[in-house]
Amino acid sequence: MAATHYRLLTPTGEATEEGTADAKVADGMFVLTPDGGEVLRVPFGQIASVAEAEQFTLRVALAQGTVVELSRLGVMRTQLLAEMKDAHADAAAKTAATVGEADIFSGFAAGEQVEIRVYDDALLVIGPGSPLRVSFAFVKAVTNDNYVITVEVTGSDPVVLTRLGNRSGEFAKALSRRIGEARSRTSAFLGALLPGLDPMALRQAAGLLRDGVAVPAGTLNGVHPDLAGTLIEVAALPGRRAAIDELARHAEVAIGLRQVTSVRKQAEGVSPWQDHAVSPHIGDHDGRAGSFAPGFAGMLAAGVMAGGPGAFGPAPFGGAGPFGAGPFGAGPFGAGLGGGFGPFGFREGYGDFGDYWAYRALGAGMRTPAQHQMTKRPDVTRGRLIPAGDDLSALTAAGDDPTVLGFVLASTANRVVFEVLNLAAPPTLVFRSPGQDGLGTINRALVDSGFTPPVPAGGSLTAPARRVGEPAVLTDLFVGQVAHDENWSRQLAALLAG
Repeated sequence: MAATHYRLLTPTGEATEEGTADAKVADGMFVLTPDGGEVLRVPFGQIASVAEAEQFTLRVALAQGTVVELSRLGVMRTQLLAEMKDAHADAAAKTAATVGEADIFSGFAAGEQVEIRVYDDALLVIGPGSPLRVSFAFVKAVTNDNYVITVEVTGSDPVVLTRLGNRSGEFAKALSRRIGEARSRTSAFLGALLPGLDPMALRQAAGLLRDGVAVPAGTLNGVHPDLAGTLIEVAALPGRRAAIDELARHAEVAIGLRQVTSVRKQAEGVSPWQDHAVSPHIGDHDGRAGSFAPGFAGMLAAGVMAGGPGAFGPAPFGGAGPFGAGPFGAGPFGAGLGGGFGPFGFREGYGDFGDYWAYRALGAGMRTPAQHQMTKRPDVTRGRLIPAGDDLSALTAAGDDPTVLGFVLASTANRVVFEVLNLAAPPTLVFRSPGQDGLGTINRALVDSGFTPPVPAGGSLTAPARRVGEPAVLTDLFVGQVAHDENWSRQLAALLAG
């Protein structure tokens, strides 16, 4: 939570309220609590943008045009901005119905700084405006030319990304790899679904049925005469096949498959191994293996017993004892006060004392509270891992919670019908055809929405409002829905005739 000065601005920039408040991010919402005022709670799905409008001032633009301006945040500004941008990006990913975990990059698009996320099924570009979702099913090519990434997309203008810096190559490789993996999963799923299809025909069918693309039945039958009928037979619920047959009598039917759940498995450990490196113990090196105590006293005793020059000379501080002649004689530090014969030794016979002081310089020796401790070698314990990868066996269109959604789109002169093959609950959705390629337009909008039902035009107080970035096409063209009951045929015919 951060204390801030806030202002509420109308879409025209007029301030309607200001004061001091607490601001925080909690439970997927931006919460502003004014001192003595009413709390403002905004789901991040209703936030159009989060940006630093000017130095030390944050601007939170809401979907309906209101702007919340936050200033005087102090040291909490950076943290609050980061939390809000992360939550805003997560909400955009949820709205876009992306699959899997994202690789995250930062760059520029159309002159604006954006966050770029690469998921299992789509590229998501999140900037000041509405998030841009680029489904892999519609990507034609990815090029990296002099640090400029161009993503060519079927049916729309290319997406140009710049200023990724030294991560340009990494991003291009990550995007190309994810696109390749998505198409590999489609091929593997079709291979498991249709084991009798020969490899070249399978390759051609997988190229047509890219993740979420609806392909006309006639085109599929051009690959193999029985391909469209077999796909409906193996992917549709028994009670849904009759409905598809009836749709085919009224309209041209296209069949599609869409992965809706990630099948990515994280790496798993098998058996650990460890580098049995010994931690440094110079201070008590061999202390437990010998007869002399570790440290300075042990060094002196060892030197005396070794019979070094002057070991049994006159008194400890006179003559040729361990410290040489006289209190400040020629000893470990040379003649007199620092003159002599080398930085550590008096002569060759006292090299052991030179070694000792060298060890002390490394942090070993006499143990005092202020003594510097040597840094231990890092723990290099590792586990041999099963690498991360896709569990292709989890791709299935069967069961109550399939990972692959089978669907058909049926188009007439002025209507497009959307029908789910392998789930019982969703009703049949009917849309107004937007033009000559009505089926393709509805198909793309459905993919970008994650096949979620549209919000009826005008909305309702009991239904959630349309989230920022949600395709408007589905809502604007929505005609009605038909439940799968005994009146399904009659109600569908009425909507198609309208």
